[in-house]
Amino acid sequence: MNEKFERFQASTMAEALEKIREKFGHGAVIMGSRKCREGGFLGFGSKEMVEVFVADTDSQVQNLKCGGAISPVPVSAREEVDEIPFTPPPIREKEQLEKLREDLGKLTELLRRPGKESPIAHPFLRECSEQLLSYELEPRIVDMIISQIEEQKLPGGFPAKTSVELIVRDRLAKIFPPNPLMVSGDRPRIIFLIGPTGVGKTTTIAKLASRAKVEQCRKVALITLDTFRIGAVDQLKQYADIFKVPVHVIEKPDELGPEVEKCTGEGAEIIFIDSAGRSPQDELKMSELKGFINALPEAEIHLVLSTTTHPRTIESIAERFSSMSFDRVILTKLDESVSLGPLVGCLLDIGKPISYLTDGQNVPKDIFPADPERVVDFIVNKQKA
Repeated sequence: MNEKFERFQASTMAEALEKIREKFGHGAVIMGSRKCREGGFLGFGSKEMVEVFVADTDSQVQNLKCGGAISPVPVSAREEVDEIPFTPPPIREKEQLEKLREDLGKLTELLRRPGKESPIAHPFLRECSEQLLSYELEPRIVDMIISQIEEQKLPGGFPAKTSVELIVRDRLAKIFPPNPLMVSGDRPRIIFLIGPTGVGKTTTIAKLASRAKVEQCRKVALITLDTFRIGAVDQLKQYADIFKVPVHVIEKPDELGPEVEKCTGEGAEIIFIDSAGRSPQDELKMSELKGFINALPEAEIHLVLSTTTHPRTIESIAERFSSMSFDRVILTKLDESVSLGPLVGCLLDIGKPISYLTDGQNVPKDIFPADPERVVDFIVNKQKA
């Protein structure tokens, strides 16, 4: 405890004030108070206590050179008060003002610090909170989910681990937008992948095309716009040759529409478009990419993001690509990330459904449709789902 303040704890405010009077008389200033719980086991048998923080005005305030004086309310007049604000005196000396601010800052930190007992009183909610925090979710996300669980009828008795896990998984799945299949009618379904450099767009599009061709027996066409990266076209053609899928190379936005019509005339049911990686800071390249997207207003735009990227960077990338009006998000490289939990907050802030998850380099394997339950699998297991 800071030497300028002393803490008193008692069952009631009256009892705490009696202790203060015994030590300081009537010259003490109450800086703040709070209620807390002490003792018990897992929330059972704990006792509500009152904690009061006091400054001794006789020994600590009398040496301050100030333009005004503190007029403390006698302790005896405060017996029914739970929260007592503290107004600092007008201090003229800069060094004294800074020192007092520092002391008050330390007291504020102490008041906000949780006691021995968790602030969540119900043992089941406490277990749920600890489970969610173990997934490395942001506290704001944990608080949101706990508030939703709290609205339900909570089980009594000692919290069963299986019950906690089931309710946590259920609530986690409900926070993610669903990923319904986008239907294109009589026209081919067009899936357009965009994103920054190095997130695995070309490998991802090869996985998607091969799955559609081999597993779903769909007629597939590939179009690449990536004529900037050395070997990018050759890489995609190598994949396409294995699965006997045609690849079309486009360099200008006005060529894209006619090429899609050509693929449609050849019977393509799904057309995948691979774009060159773009730095979100490169305004010229971003403008060029937007020109290609505007040429195909019926296309599904999927923003590809790597789970190895820092959450704040992901938020920045999504904000910069928001002008492309992307519909879905594809998360790659889950096999290289430690946990998906830290990204949950920024994914919810982006507010778009997650369409696919990838967790390896194997083509056509290591890619999964991202229904909310599978996303939760990756959050909970921190490994392949």
